[in-house]
Amino acid sequence: MTAALPLALRRMGGLSVPDLARALAARSFQYAPRILKYCVYLLFLLQIRSWPLLWHFVVWRPVFALRGRYLLHRLSHIFSSPAVRRQKNMEWLEDLSNVGMNPFDLQVVYKTWAGPDDCDFNLHLSNSSYPKRLDAARFKFALKSLPTFFRTGGWMGLGATHFTFLREIPMFSPYEIRVSLMSWDHKWIYVVTRFVTKPKKGKGKKAHLKPLISVTPPADAAPRASLHTANGVTTGVSGTSTPFPPRSSTPSPPNGHTNGHANGHANGNGNGHAPDAHLKAVAAQLLERPEPDGAVINCLAISEVCCKIGRLTIPPAVVLPVDGFSCGPSASASASASARPYSHANPPPHWDRVRALRGDAHTALDDSVKKGSLKALRDFFTSGWRDVPDAERWWEPALGAEVEERRLRGLACMQALRKGMEEARTI
Repeated sequence: MTAALPLALRRMGGLSVPDLARALAARSFQYAPRILKYCVYLLFLLQIRSWPLLWHFVVWRPVFALRGRYLLHRLSHIFSSPAVRRQKNMEWLEDLSNVGMNPFDLQVVYKTWAGPDDCDFNLHLSNSSYPKRLDAARFKFALKSLPTFFRTGGWMGLGATHFTFLREIPMFSPYEIRVSLMSWDHKWIYVVTRFVTKPKKGKGKKAHLKPLISVTPPADAAPRASLHTANGVTTGVSGTSTPFPPRSSTPSPPNGHTNGHANGHANGNGNGHAPDAHLKAVAAQLLERPEPDGAVINCLAISEVCCKIGRLTIPPAVVLPVDGFSCGPSASASASASARPYSHANPPPHWDRVRALRGDAHTALDDSVKKGSLKALRDFFTSGWRDVPDAERWWEPALGAEVEERRLRGLACMQALRKGMEEARTI
């Protein structure tokens, strides 16, 4: 190699400039197809998440993982007696339920990154990619929340999704989608989703939240299309901003109005418009408020979903307790030194009723109690709960106390949002 280089230089030294240019061009074009081929391969791999059927695999991946775990569980007891296998299978399935958990304490985290196929010409996550990634996170949350409901043939329908974009997510940046419950009513479950990013190590929060500065182009500049995600901060700098309704100092009543007036104005001046300075302050406050772990909220989404079996809609207040959700022990029980929070080891009072509906493999139940199955539970969901007398509706106290208080607070916010959307139809 060292001897060939001087020889090549001597040969090239005798060439004229035009001949040397032609020789280099010919040599470059000889390797250009190979380089171009590798670039196409690399681009194809970077777009892997947009390949055909990949979206379906990503969304259904939690189901595949859950069924794989269940298969391994069954294989681990393949040499046990039928009675033992049945009992172990029922215990495994029961462990999937969130027994004794407050429904508002459940949060599902979905981790992903902003790939080139998800980003726009501004080199950050496109606004159309947020609902695409939300599908997988929301389905993961639904499967974690209501595994028993899905076993009975239930499914969840999406009624609406509302997005508020706060800050952009740059290309190749990792981010998390955090899904939790906000509230529910007689039909809809309201799910809140936060798209968050974590500040890089060695950089403070203020450096991560650096506002976008707008630069005024010269008068003779050519027109250029530009779309940027609003950063929510305009105090002190010139930039884009996302308007937010101001907070009310008074608590929201159940009808969803923020100031107690029947017209539903967001502020107290009667014209529905807050001062511009107040909007900027609220926007900056929302953006500067991080998650408990220091993560920054880039986007907020609220989804309206309903539980269905066939074409029938099942009330959320009936579905949630069947998968173990409940309020904590009563105040009198909590005052006792021996009181323990509800869990699988210490289930809530309504759990025996749920076990009677879910199956007959629980030996702890009294033989006098009518044993059930998934068919019995499905019948309960579709029509049986309607026939239960009001005094015997065990699922209502299961979601009382602090759970009901939080539900009403979240419902007041959602009613205000839905009222605004409905009024928009009349414009």
